[in-house]
Amino acid sequence: MRDEYHLACVGRVMQTLDQFSADTPELRLTDLSDRLALPKPQVLRIASTLESGGYLERDPVTKRYRLGLRLFQLGMLVREELDLRRVARPQLLQLAGATLETVGLIVVDPTGPICVDVIESPKGVRVYGRVGRHMPWNAGTSGKVILAYLPDEQREHVLATVKFRRYTPRTVIDPDLLRPVLEEIRAAGYQVSALDLDDDAIGVAAPLFDHDGAIVGAFSLAGPSSRISEHDLQNLVAAVRTAAAEVSRKLGYRTHPVALASAADD
Repeated sequence: MRDEYHLACVGRVMQTLDQFSADTPELRLTDLSDRLALPKPQVLRIASTLESGGYLERDPVTKRYRLGLRLFQLGMLVREELDLRRVARPQLLQLAGATLETVGLIVVDPTGPICVDVIESPKGVRVYGRVGRHMPWNAGTSGKVILAYLPDEQREHVLATVKFRRYTPRTVIDPDLLRPVLEEIRAAGYQVSALDLDDDAIGVAAPLFDHDGAIVGAFSLAGPSSRISEHDLQNLVAAVRTAAAEVSRKLGYRTHPVALASAADD
């Protein structure tokens, strides 16, 4: 790592967390000070800051520190994303090869939808994707698809608290206008969106469900609107839906027979 990008204070925080293990699940302030070779007041500031964020917990009786619930939550998120990426990758590759457009895997996260895998179109004119990018809730396709299938309470929280950004003249930023769009997505089982995130892009997204029927992410596909005809779009929608349904099946999701019949009629 280049020195100019290294923050010593962050390094000490990581070193503090690294002192905990299966063999040493709890440590006193003195233990941490000895292990880190740092003065107790400095270690106390680090530990207190981590405790305030939920990354450490301190037993009120023994005064010993242990790893906090926030680290467990982050670890579960990483595990779920890695599992989903592993399961979804073959279908993502197949979708990219069949359509020759940019495809991505977007996952649910408390901070907003995040792109965790992307395969870019090999064509010279294409829509670019980037792993790690936060996708908007109100523009494009994947964010809206995920928002549509969130539990009602979570969806309304997003609609009530997020300040939606306008990306193009066609971007919907009014929650009251976005709600019927989300209803249409749930009725159709997918979404097609054009020119509301990029001035020359059209996208398709379909939801990914786990064994409990909960939304865990979405498959997205995007290409230049100037290249994609109505006939092309119908084929792209079918390809994205098929790929997403296969991933959901592998995650243990079982579609209701009526829903299967409806999809077959499309």
